[in-house]
Amino acid sequence: MKRRTLLALPGLIALESRGARAADRIKVGMLKPNIVTVIYWIAVRTGAFEKNGLEIAENPFPSGQTAAGIEQLMRGGLDFYLGASGEVAHADSRYVEAGKPPPIALIEGGIAGGSFLVLQNAVQGQTLDQLRGQKLRIGISNPSSYHLILLRAFLRDHGMTTDDFKWQFLTVGGPEMLPAMVSHQLDGFLHDALTTTLALRSKVGFVFMSSDRGDMGEQAKLLPGTGVCGNRAFMDKNPDVARRFAQALRDASAAYDAAPKEQMVAVMAEWSRQDPAVIDDVYDRFNPRVGMTRQAVQVWWDLLGSAMLARGEISPKLTLNDIFDLRFIRSE
Repeated sequence: MKRRTLLALPGLIALESRGARAADRIKVGMLKPNIVTVIYWIAVRTGAFEKNGLEIAENPFPSGQTAAGIEQLMRGGLDFYLGASGEVAHADSRYVEAGKPPPIALIEGGIAGGSFLVLQNAVQGQTLDQLRGQKLRIGISNPSSYHLILLRAFLRDHGMTTDDFKWQFLTVGGPEMLPAMVSHQLDGFLHDALTTTLALRSKVGFVFMSSDRGDMGEQAKLLPGTGVCGNRAFMDKNPDVARRFAQALRDASAAYDAAPKEQMVAVMAEWSRQDPAVIDDVYDRFNPRVGMTRQAVQVWWDLLGSAMLARGEISPKLTLNDIFDLRFIRSE
């Protein structure tokens, strides 16, 4: 079989093609530019979709507009979508509460959350308990922010809620969080590895909490961050296509592991529209790979699902199987 060569990035892992069969064209939405969805671009640049017999119609949504992508997925304007997983639960909950079958489902997800609470340098040396009474302005990308849900899950497990804090959570786009910190319009933010790295490089803040180092609980280290979801009607009609789409992202994850760091830095910089030097700093703080397991699904439900349920954000009628389509989740 012929191998696909990527001339723009010599030596980058190229994947074997499936051969001469016609590719299935699918409509895929994703947040762009956004580091959390870079596995999609890695799949494009390494030929993973081509290998799995798929042709992609790319439908990007600006960072922070996860709900817009989910709405398109529900209406059938998209077949698959990469973005925040919490929005899937919110959307399916509305249907289940109305006695209707849920229209979308998570089928894959990131390996680790990569969630960070970054605060202004002035508050260094203080504990969470000391900070709870301070009127801090904390930026979040949207009211359904995965990072905020994770913080609420952590607080719940320690007998607290965000209502016990005098913090004000303000909706701010990811790219605007750093300028808002610099100008002291924000005292901190809850966001991803890229925004965190930019703040550290600018020396305007420090990492107060990191899910990856266990600051939000040991289970949070296993929690999938990026959500990969599909339209249920499409997947029921085309289960093989759904399996091949999930497999393409897993193949891209394997290619990420096998490729030299400098080549993956170039791909990630291209997608996120960041300087390669910034991505080089992000590299050890962010894992773009997918590979959601049944254990990770349960962790998602126990942490995020229960946190949303406790706040009344999702219906008590909603079940794990309403949110996930386990046909496409790895069993091991």
